[in-house]
Amino acid sequence: MRGIGVLRAGVLLIGFMSAVSAHADAAASSSTDLQLNNLRITNRAQCALDSDTPTDTAFIVVDGYNAGKLSYSLAKSVGLDPVGTSTQGMREFRIAVSRLTKTIMNRIFTGRLPLLPLNLKTSKLAQYNSLAAQCDKKTYCPELNSYLAKIWDNSEGAGVPWNKIDNFTAANFLKLSAKDRVGCQYIKKFSGLQGHLHTTELDVASLQDMAQSYISMEKNITSCEDQDGALDSRNAIIQLNLKTDSAFNTYGFDFWNSVKVYLSFAWRYSNIPAQVSPQMGELFKSIALEESIMMVSNGCKSIEKPSCDAETLSMNSIRELAKPGTNPADSFRENPEGPEKDTINKGAPGVNDDFLGTRGYKEASDWVENFRKNYVENRGSMKNRLQSAIQFLNVLSASMTAEELSEFVKPMALAGNYSNEHRDELYYLCTESRLAGDKRLDFMRTGIDTVKQMSVMQKAFEGSQKSLDDISAYFDEAEKGVIGFCDTLERQNIWNVANYQVNRNGFHTWAKEILNVPKAEPTAPEFQPMVFGAPLLVWNKEKGNEPANVICQTGMDCARRMTKAMVDLYAVSKYADAFLPVSGTVSSPDIFNPYADLKACKIYDPWYQTRRANKRLFADLTSTALFGWNALPMYIDVDFSAPKVTSLKQMIDNGSVKFDPSIQKSKMQYAALADFGPLVGAPCAVSIAPNSAKAFDFYAFNGITLNYCKASTDGTSVGESSGMVDNRTPKARSYCGGCSINFVGVASGTAMAASNILPINPIKLGIYFFRSIHRFVQAKKDKVNIPISSDVNLVKVAETYKKYGFIPEHCVNQLGAGVGCYQDLCAAKAAEAFERYTGKKVESLRSDGASGSITKALLIKSSLCDGEVRMKFNCSDDGSKFSTFEKFGGLYGKTKDCRNALGQTFFGGVK
Repeated sequence: MRGIGVLRAGVLLIGFMSAVSAHADAAASSSTDLQLNNLRITNRAQCALDSDTPTDTAFIVVDGYNAGKLSYSLAKSVGLDPVGTSTQGMREFRIAVSRLTKTIMNRIFTGRLPLLPLNLKTSKLAQYNSLAAQCDKKTYCPELNSYLAKIWDNSEGAGVPWNKIDNFTAANFLKLSAKDRVGCQYIKKFSGLQGHLHTTELDVASLQDMAQSYISMEKNITSCEDQDGALDSRNAIIQLNLKTDSAFNTYGFDFWNSVKVYLSFAWRYSNIPAQVSPQMGELFKSIALEESIMMVSNGCKSIEKPSCDAETLSMNSIRELAKPGTNPADSFRENPEGPEKDTINKGAPGVNDDFLGTRGYKEASDWVENFRKNYVENRGSMKNRLQSAIQFLNVLSASMTAEELSEFVKPMALAGNYSNEHRDELYYLCTESRLAGDKRLDFMRTGIDTVKQMSVMQKAFEGSQKSLDDISAYFDEAEKGVIGFCDTLERQNIWNVANYQVNRNGFHTWAKEILNVPKAEPTAPEFQPMVFGAPLLVWNKEKGNEPANVICQTGMDCARRMTKAMVDLYAVSKYADAFLPVSGTVSSPDIFNPYADLKACKIYDPWYQTRRANKRLFADLTSTALFGWNALPMYIDVDFSAPKVTSLKQMIDNGSVKFDPSIQKSKMQYAALADFGPLVGAPCAVSIAPNSAKAFDFYAFNGITLNYCKASTDGTSVGESSGMVDNRTPKARSYCGGCSINFVGVASGTAMAASNILPINPIKLGIYFFRSIHRFVQAKKDKVNIPISSDVNLVKVAETYKKYGFIPEHCVNQLGAGVGCYQDLCAAKAAEAFERYTGKKVESLRSDGASGSITKALLIKSSLCDGEVRMKFNCSDDGSKFSTFEKFGGLYGKTKDCRNALGQTFFGGVK
């Protein structure tokens, strides 16, 4: 084997010497690499909605460490410069990942590779469905690889009929034009070119930042295949921009699934890495690509449609590790609460406000370095806990049966005289066993039992001497004996001794977290298990009780370590989908959209505020109809509480953990308000509401106001704390009194003074109606919870900035609509339609005097022809409902040259 290794190194050395000149040509970047998509600026509600839509732009986070390490080792073995070779290896690895990804995407777009469906239930590909289910998330599956090899060879011209490979039809192939449809950039630093990640509301400042970043593009991005030695390829982030078609939303998730499947396969099968790196390409195939890169959506849209399950929540918890600095993640704790608890408790976070701190770093590679450092540390911690637990449980179960372990505990415990140290260790044993293994107490036992049902944990035991089921059965039997023994000790009252107090510093760390045991002083001695003769379990009998050779000293020590190992497995299982390398494809968490999982689990409803505004309008109009026409001092104020997820119920479905949200329903809350101005001549009002937090909001026109509120728990009220209307004694209530300059009260009082009966009050009716509309309009202006989005074309923004030297205020809405800046939004949309129809640039435009309120006309001068073109179109005054005419796009050449360019006759017909 050693001779083969030397021969291979010699061949690679020849590659180093012979392929240098050809390498630069092979890695030449595509001319379309720097193409940029429009920036989609969204608020919280729209970002949540977008999570259900496939993204057309994504990042690849590249960690070149493994490639650098491999190159370094090779260079040392063949006598080359290790440092220089390592740098070259990381650069070529980054370029190889970029080129292979682009190649796959373009082959899918142009129909050379078929789409592989994400949903196997609706897929008609019999072969693929069977293999995908059989190989679900395996890191290596030869059967699926053989199937994919046939597809890949066909994409390179093998010529096998597609229906001979599987039930492929035209529906499995896209047929977009053959041009390169993937922009691919190396991000030097985060800037306005990623403005959607740090813009909560479009304004002049954010647009100017985008314009300046675009104009100085070379400082911010370069081609993803740029070989500049100054670029950091150890920690790199690549941006992919797809030029899609209008149907992308219908197949987008299948597209990304296909890219990920083909990428993992082709990395080890295709010759593209070798084309990029003739000397290292073959060795790159040995690198675990799935651990070296991560594919992340660039914005609020998704690569995988979010669902409320453990995989989605644990993967998305990774976003905490992408924040600046070192972040104490929940996964680092001895007893992590799990991603579902964090999802419920964290509330409504900010979005698109650079909450990941990307612009806080001078270079984008610095942000990647911090992210990968945090991620690798967490992953390393979890893998160490997993491997240590599996190793210990294998050794323990192979050395003694569960019954023997229980028996080994008893001799120490049945001693005639107990020292305090002896009592302490027995107390630790019994307490920890009860916390983790006692089915009667069931503090952690149900959770530990679910570990063996999880496919991700079953896969983690592949290669283990004992299966997870075997280990779980061993733990059950051993704990049964230990807990039964602890019951006996408790009946003997061995801890109920005068002047005895347990020393709590001896608990394992996981138990200390649960029992809230404070950290011991640094000077406190570390707990050591009691020793009686030779240790019970060692690695090597010949080495005896040497510290590194002892596995556990006594039966109690072994039993406690067994419990800790099972607790470690339970802790690891909560984030296994995020950190354990059990998947055959690259991971793709939604780190830039914190509302992906919140919406999937129904914790945040992006349409709630819209529905609430509509309901309140209806309630207000109803109240206006009931009370607004007369002088009665009465008004019913109605509000609606949002539904609330109180917990996520865990279920195991085919080895996957899924969560079912427990939702507290939305309730309608009433407040009865009475205005006593008409009766006593004072502009005063009283509100009786179900809670003291109810805002005192009686009429639209309040001036100087003095309000007083008091909560009480007795008496009678119209509202309960639950928000339901009831005549019973409420659980809690409040009343508010207020005196203000109240025009409704004055008007009602005047009406009452004029008559002893209840006259119609037109002033009151008008104000009630105005108040209803006013509240509705104000609710619709919510900039956070009513879905709002903008679509910014960076080219148009840069052109506007160059034209004026700044971004004028009147251009904000037009640029936010993805068009250029002209006198109004209708003109801007018309110019955009003109350029799209003719392919020529608008130089200037002016209004045609014949324009109306809907049908409008412009005279446009452009590079199309010598003269003006009249464009007729429909557009409402606010820029909505824009449309052009079918014939010639509504265009008519005012000069012969322009008519010729359009292919028109003098009368507007086709030549």
